[in-house]
Amino acid sequence: MSSRPPLRRRSVTAVTLVGAFMAFLDATIVNIAVPDMETSFPRNSLGDLSWVLNGYNIAFAAFLVPFGRLADRWGRKRSFLLGLVLFTAASGLCALAGNVPLLVAARVLQATGGALLVPTSLALLLEVFPAARRAAAVAAYGAASAVAAGIGPSVGGVLVALRGWELVFLVNLPLGVVTAVAGWRVLTESREPRGLPLPDLPGAGLLGVAVGALALAAVKGQDWGWGTRATLGTLALAAAALLAVALRSARHAAPVVDPALLRLRSFSVANAASLIFAIAFFATLLCNVLYLTAVWDYSTLRAGLAVTPAPIAASLVALPAERLARRFGARAVCVAGMLVFAAGACLYGTWIGPHPDFAGAWLPVSALTGIGAGASLPGLGAAALADVPPARFAVGTAANSAARQTGAVLGVALLVAAVGTPAPDALGHALQRGWLLAAACTVPAILLTLCLPGGTGRAGRAPAAAGEEVSAPGSAATLRRAEP
Repeated sequence: MSSRPPLRRRSVTAVTLVGAFMAFLDATIVNIAVPDMETSFPRNSLGDLSWVLNGYNIAFAAFLVPFGRLADRWGRKRSFLLGLVLFTAASGLCALAGNVPLLVAARVLQATGGALLVPTSLALLLEVFPAARRAAAVAAYGAASAVAAGIGPSVGGVLVALRGWELVFLVNLPLGVVTAVAGWRVLTESREPRGLPLPDLPGAGLLGVAVGALALAAVKGQDWGWGTRATLGTLALAAAALLAVALRSARHAAPVVDPALLRLRSFSVANAASLIFAIAFFATLLCNVLYLTAVWDYSTLRAGLAVTPAPIAASLVALPAERLARRFGARAVCVAGMLVFAAGACLYGTWIGPHPDFAGAWLPVSALTGIGAGASLPGLGAAALADVPPARFAVGTAANSAARQTGAVLGVALLVAAVGTPAPDALGHALQRGWLLAAACTVPAILLTLCLPGGTGRAGRAPAAAGEEVSAPGSAATLRRAEP
C-alpha cells in the first residue's frame, strides 16, 4: 500500500500553510520597504512610518487569541476564508494608499485578516491528520511560519527593487485569490458544539489600545516632551486599558489573557522574557535596514540580501539549541543565546563603521545575532509551555506569539525614540544608539530567564504528541477540554 498521504490531506496542508505563510511573511517583509516609503512620503517622519509596522503587529497580537475562539463558534472554514479575503483586499488597499494614515489603516485591516488566518489554518490542518501524525503537522506549520518570517526582508528587497514598496503588498493579490478558490473547494466546515462563550473582543480591543498607547508615548515622547500632559496622558491611557484587560480577564468566560495560565511561574516568566527579548530583536532588525540603506547607501535589494545571514544562522542553530535545552534546561540555553545576541548588538553599535565592510564586519556580527536569536526565541517558547497542561498547549502557544508581537511593537517604537530626527551626518551615530539600546534590553530578559525553574525544558514534552488533543491557537475548544 502506498505511504503517500491522501490527496485531500495534501491539498488541505498546502492551502492552510500558504495562508499562514502569507500572514507571517507580512510581519517582517515590510521592514525592508521603510526606506522606499520615506522617499514616497517625504513629509512623514520615521516615527510616522513606524506605524505601518506597528499597526499590523498591534492588531495581530490583540486579536490572535479571541479570533481563534470565535472561529470555533462560527465555523473554521468560514473564518479562514473571511480572513483570507480581508487580508488580500487589505493588501490591495495598502498598495493604493496615497498617504500614511490610509496605509496604516489598511495594515490594521490586513492584520485583522491575518489574526483570523493563523488560528483557523492550524485547526483545519490538524483536522485532516490522525492523532499520531499531529506532531509532524505542528512541526511543518512551525517551520512554514519561521521560514516566512526569516525570508521576509530578502523577499521584500527583491520586490521593492522590481517596482517599489507597493509590490510588497500587490504580490499578495494573486496568491490570496488562488488560495481562497482552492480553500473553498478542498476545506470542509467544522465548529464546536453550540453553547461556547463568545470571546472577549472588547478586551482584545482594550489590549490593542494599551499596546498602541505605549508605542505612541515612546514615539512621540521626545517631540511632546516626556513630562508634558500629552505624554503622561497617553501613558495613563495605556495603564487604564491594561487594568481594564486584567479586570475583564478575571471575570470573562473566554478571556484575552487566561489568569489560570498566568499563575504558572514558567508561563508568565517565559512570556515576559519573550516580550522583552523581542523588543531587542525587532529593534535590531529595523536598525539594520536603516543603517544599510541610509549610512552604507545600499540599495533596497542589496540591503535585503545583507540582512539574510542572521535568519539563516538562526534557523541552523534552532534545532541543536532545542536538543541542548532538553538536556540542560531551557534556562541555560536561552541565557547563553541572549548573551551571544547582546554581544552581537554591542558590536553593531561599536564596531560597524560608516564605510561598508560586509565580509569583514557585517557578516560575522550578523551571524552572532542570528545564533543568539535562534537559541533564545524557540527556547523561551518551549519554556512557556513547560508546565501548561497538554489540552492548553495551543492557547499557550498563541499567548507566546502575542507576547513576541507586542515586543515587536515596542521595539520599533523605542528604536524610533532612540534615533530621533538627527541631521544626515549624525544618522550613523544615532542608529548606533539604537543597537546599544537593543543590547541593553537583553539584560532584563536575561534576568527574567534566570528566574525560570531550573528544570524547565528537561521533560522534553512537545505539543501535539501522539494521542493528545490539539486545537487552534486561542481555541475555545482547547479551554473547554482542559483539565482543572
